[in-house]
Amino acid sequence: MKHFTALILEAALLCIPTLVMAQNVVALYTPSLDFADGAQRNEYINKIAKGLSEKTGQPWEGRAFGKASDFEADRSNISIAILDADYFLSKGGSLKPVAMLSASGQTKRPMKIIAKRGKGDKLYQFRNKRFAVVSSSSLTASFISSSALGNEVKATSYFASLDDVHNVRAAINAVDMGKNDLAMVFDGYDSGFTTIYTTPAVGLPVVAINPALVSGTDADRVKSAAQNLSARTSFITGTTAYSASDAAAYRNIANTQKSNTLSYQPIESSDSNKVDLSMIPMNSRNRGIDLNPFQIQYFPTITEFDKKLEERL
Repeated sequence: MKHFTALILEAALLCIPTLVMAQNVVALYTPSLDFADGAQRNEYINKIAKGLSEKTGQPWEGRAFGKASDFEADRSNISIAILDADYFLSKGGSLKPVAMLSASGQTKRPMKIIAKRGKGDKLYQFRNKRFAVVSSSSLTASFISSSALGNEVKATSYFASLDDVHNVRAAINAVDMGKNDLAMVFDGYDSGFTTIYTTPAVGLPVVAINPALVSGTDADRVKSAAQNLSARTSFITGTTAYSASDAAAYRNIANTQKSNTLSYQPIESSDSNKVDLSMIPMNSRNRGIDLNPFQIQYFPTITEFDKKLEERL
C-alpha cells in the first residue's frame, strides 16, 4: 500500500509545471577595452553578472559581444548594456544610463596615440602613414582631427589612411606587426609602445538599463547595484554613478570646429608653448570692422607653404 501511495505522489509531482526563474541579461560591447581574447571578455562580463546577482537577489546572465551587429541583433533581450560612451550616445536609443565603468573612481581617461618603438616620437613624422582606428564610433576621424591636429589639418588628409578595426586589441596588434603605423588606445594600453600624443580625457564605457525589461522598483534596485560593482579588468576597478559630461567628452572634442590654443601636435619644436589666440592684438583699422584673428598654421613642406602664400597674396 505504501509503495502504491508513493507512486501516486510521484505521478502527481510530474504533473506540476516546473517553475524556472527567468534570468536577466547583462551585455558587454566595449571595443575600446582591451581583452586578450573572447574568453577574457566573457570572464569579465561573468564577473559583472555575478555581482548583479549578489546585489539584486536575481539571477543574471552575462553576454559579451565582439561586433556591433551581434549586439544589435540581441538588443531586445538585454536588460543592462555596457557600451563605449560614444556608441551609447549615438545608438543607445531608449536605453537609460545609470552608471559608468570607473578607474579608481574616475569615469574618464586620456587616450594615447601610439607607435612601434623606434619609428618616431612626433606626430609630424607620421604624415602619410596608416592609422588603425576602432570602428565603434563614427566620430573617430573628427576626434583625431580636433584633439591632435587642432582642426588645422583633417586626419583623413594628414594620414595615408584611417583603417577600421573591430577592437583595440586588433589596433594594437596591427601596430605591433607593422600593418599600421599608429593606433589610439586608452592610457594604460600603451605599454611597450612609444606615445606620440596624449589626448584630453574622455568617458569610459556607460552602463545603461533597458526600460522595457527593467522598470519601477526593479529599476531602482538594479541602478543601485550597477553603481557599486567591483569587477576588475586592466585599469577598470569597478563602477560608479553616471556622469553625462564625462560620457559626452569624446563627442564634444570631436565636434570642436577650431582649436583656440596651440596644444595640438603638428608643430615640430618640442618646447612649443601654448598660444592663446584670443590674446593676439587685432587691427580694426578704426573703421568699425574687426578683422579675423591671426591664425597659426603648420605647413609640412615648403611647396605647401608657397602655395598658401600665393593664395593670400
